[in-house]
Parts: sequence; C-alpha cells; structure tokens
Amino acid sequence: MGAEPEPAVTYDAASPELTDTRVHLYKQTPGNKRVLKKTRRKRLKRRRRKAKNTTYQGGMINWLKVAVIMMALVMALGIGGLIWLQVSPSGQLVLARMGRKASSDAYWALGTELLDQGYIARAIETYKKAEMLEPERKDLDEKLLLTAEAYEAANQMMDAEAVYERIYTQLAPEKPEAYRLAINIMLDQDRVFPAVNLMKLAHEKTGDEGFFNQRSQLVPQPPKASLAAGKHMYSKDISFISSQDYDIYYTTGEGLLPETGTKYTGPIRITEGTYNFRAVCVSSELVSDEMSVRYTITLPTPMAPKANMQPKTYERQFKVSLRIVDEEDKDVTLYYTLDGTKPDLDSPRYVGDPILIPPGKSLLRAIAVNRYGKISSEMILEYKVNQPFKFFFGRRPKEDQFAGMTLMKTTREAFIAQYGEPQSEKPIENEAVPGPATQAIYPWGEARFTQSEDGVVVYHVSTNLASMKGPRKTSIGMTMKEVTDKFTDKGQPPNDRGDRGIYYDMKEGYANYKIASDDPNTGTLQYVYVGSADASTTILTYDIVDGKVAGITMRYLNYRQSMVEL
Repeated sequence: MGAEPEPAVTYDAASPELTDTRVHLYKQTPGNKRVLKKTRRKRLKRRRRKAKNTTYQGGMINWLKVAVIMMALVMALGIGGLIWLQVSPSGQLVLARMGRKASSDAYWALGTELLDQGYIARAIETYKKAEMLEPERKDLDEKLLLTAEAYEAANQMMDAEAVYERIYTQLAPEKPEAYRLAINIMLDQDRVFPAVNLMKLAHEKTGDEGFFNQRSQLVPQPPKASLAAGKHMYSKDISFISSQDYDIYYTTGEGLLPETGTKYTGPIRITEGTYNFRAVCVSSELVSDEMSVRYTITLPTPMAPKANMQPKTYERQFKVSLRIVDEEDKDVTLYYTLDGTKPDLDSPRYVGDPILIPPGKSLLRAIAVNRYGKISSEMILEYKVNQPFKFFFGRRPKEDQFAGMTLMKTTREAFIAQYGEPQSEKPIENEAVPGPATQAIYPWGEARFTQSEDGVVVYHVSTNLASMKGPRKTSIGMTMKEVTDKFTDKGQPPNDRGDRGIYYDMKEGYANYKIASDDPNTGTLQYVYVGSADASTTILTYDIVDGKVAGITMRYLNYRQSMVEL
C-alpha cells in the first residue's frame, strides 16, 4: 500500500492574516510556523510605515494651489459684479448714483429717489437726463408726468404746464391725466377761461364724462329758443332765452361766437326760407356751449289768376277781365302786361277794369302776389285780333329814318350840303362804331360821323329843330300820344310809378317810356330795333317834356343789343 496523503489545509479567506493582496498558502507544519510569524511581523511593520506616511502627507498645505483658487474666486466675483451692474435694475441704479453711464430707467428711478428725498432741483436735472437717453420710449408720457410733478414741487408752474401740454397735444391726447393736472394748475391760478376750454378739449379727446361735468359747473348754460326747430308755415317771431340772465350772442353764419355774433336784444322775425341760428350765453370771459337750431319757413303761394276770355282769334277788339282763383284770400294783388314782357311787381296793377286787347297778335301775361310777397305761377294767354295794326320801329326802313338821310349811308359831304357846316368838329372815341369817329356841333344839336366802306358817313343825329322830320314824320312839338300812334302800341297802361311798356319782341326789338322824375309827363320814349340783317342795333329816342317832344335822337350801334326782358 502506498504512503498516506498529507491532510489538506484549508484557509478562511476572511481571516486577518490573509487580507494582503497576495495570499501564501502554508501547510500546517511545525517547521513553517516560525516563518509564518516572521512574515506577519514584517507585514505589520509595512502597514505602520504606510499609515505614518499617510498621516504626514495629509498635514501638508499647498499654498500655490490656494492662491490660484483665491484669484479665481476674486475674478469670478468681479465679473459677477460687473454683470450685476450692467444687467440688473439695482446695478444700473448704483451706476446712476455714481454718475456713470446707465439706462434711462435707472435715471428715472434715481430722479424719483431724489425727489422723495427733497432734492428737487437735482431730481429735475436727472429726469431731463433720463429723457435725453431715450427720447422715443413708448411710455414717455408717463415718465414726463414725473418731470411735471418735480416742476410743481419746485413751484415752476409754467414749466409744469408746458410739460402737460406736450403730453396731451403730442404724446398721449387720449389719456386724461395730463389734462386733469393742467386744469388743476389753471384753476389754482384763477384762469377759469382757459381751464374750461381745456375741459372741453379733454372731453372730446378722451371721452371722460368727468371733464364734461366739471365744465358744466363753471360755464353758463346754453340759451334756448322759444320756437321749436323744424318746418313752419307763415312768418314767425323767435326769442332766445338765458335761464341765468346772461347776455346772448347769435349768428346765422359760420363765424366764431361770440366774436362775430350779434347781441340779442329782442324777438327776431323770420320769413320764408331756411335759417340756421347759432347762439351762446356769455358771462365775463366764460362762454357757454353753442345752441344750434334750424328753421324752414314756408309761406303759402297763391294760384295763378284766370281770365274770362279764351285764347283764340277774334275779329274785333274785345276786353278781358282777370280774377283771383282763391276768392277767400282777399290780400292778393294781380299784375299784368300786354307789351310782351314778363310781369313783376313793377308791372301795371290790375284794379278791376277790363283790359282792351289791341289789333294783331298779343300776349296777356299775369301773376298773383299775396300779402307775404309770394308770387304765383304765370298766366300766359295769346290773343289775335284780325284788324289792321302799326308796325314795329325799324320794319319800314325808308320811313324809319330822318327825312333826307339814312344812318350809315348818308356821307358827310351830303349831310353838310343839306345842313351846312358845323360850328365845331372834333375826333371822339365811341364803341358804337368800329372806326374813328368825329362829333360835329350844330345850333340845333349834333351829328357824328365814322369811316365805312362808303366813306365817312353819319351814324348819330340829335336835334331839337322843329323843321327836321324824324322817322315816320315825327317832329319836335308833337305830343307823346301822337308819336306812339305812329308805331305799334299794345295799349299797356302805366305802372304805379308812371313807366309804360309799349311793345316787346325778341326778334324785332322793344319800346317803352321811362319817366325822368315824379312828373309822369316828362321822361324818355325809346324805340329799339334789333332785327337788322347785319346784327346791328338802331335806337330812336324822344325826349318828352310836359307831354311833348323836345328832342329827337337816332343812333346806330355796330352790334346787336341784348334783348333780356326789361
């Protein structure tokens, strides 16, 4: 049998002896015990030396490292401080206190700080600097209120008011605060007039009813009208009333009140038309709000008159009567014409006598006028009487000239041969003819000559010589009726003044008589002919004195005279 194996030795891994990094396995033999003890003693010494070295090294201080760390901390603190000064509002305020470059917000805050501490002048300068740093900021109107507050604290009211005015006129007209503070300054200084004007502006711009109510307590109440606005029939009297017994100024124009207004002293009569009245009450410098009222006055218009004869052709002369349609309206007057002109208030008044219709074709035209001066539409009736009648002046060229001459045909030599040399002759300027003209003076009147294609011809003759026969054998000394009987006469009677229309025709011309004074027998009888083919005008004038012809003038115009109804 072989030798028995040695018993195996087991080691506890957790035993203190085997805690080193390397583990030696020893057999449990008597010879190895001493070696094991010796090994343990060496291991213990190494551990003690190691512990001693560790203790010594832990007690050493690395001053370089400490210095580096401290410098880093100081730099970090410095950079952080700079960032804090530049970024934070508190830091900016510190810079502003030091007078260094800072934000406008910092200087606005510093100004408020100084104002709270009672340094008013320094606060104002600081606010000014803050505004200069950022003049376009959105909330500048709110910041400027601080500036104005500082001015008020310094008793610089004009400067404060100027700042408020800048705010409500330029920066923030829709905000009420600047208006309110400016108004307070004005009222404290007893400047009521500008204060109430600013209250009105503030109410218009901000819509704040407080301004309206405040103003209403200071200014007079607007006047009131006695007649309600609107449409009214017939003329009216209106009155303006002040409940506080103030003076009232009114106008119907666009001017500024009360400067351009009229002081109200009593009722105002308004007739037909539209009236726009504006009025204010005035107490010292205070002016009320405007009262505006519009009236439309309508007056009744009469109906056109009626005639008792139908317009048609008659074989003999007849008479026509006129009547008022509304017989209940007694305050109506009728006016009419037979000469062809449009009737008006200067035409003959119809007093009830029937109107004789003359031979030939005639227009009877009439209107009605009531007590309000309202004129009716026009009645126009055309009648024709088949009986002989006289022609208009100018329609008989040979008869409608002075005897022995023709205007614009008779030469100067032929005229002088018939009437002799003039007493004097001189050149004149006359727009009636195109060429140069001369005036020849005679004992009986004058003659005027002008250059034409036929030579120097007469174009104007004026005489008081009885032997000179005028158109249609009229002459000096004849009565006016003897003259009018030579031409067409529609038989129209004179008007209230004494003037009389004789005839009027748009194509041929017209004739009328105009008195020269209050004497109806003294005036001018004139015939105008415009029917010539050369578009000229011939005017025949009779000077009437005491009902008789005292002078005859006939003249030529190188143009057609206007035929606007006379």
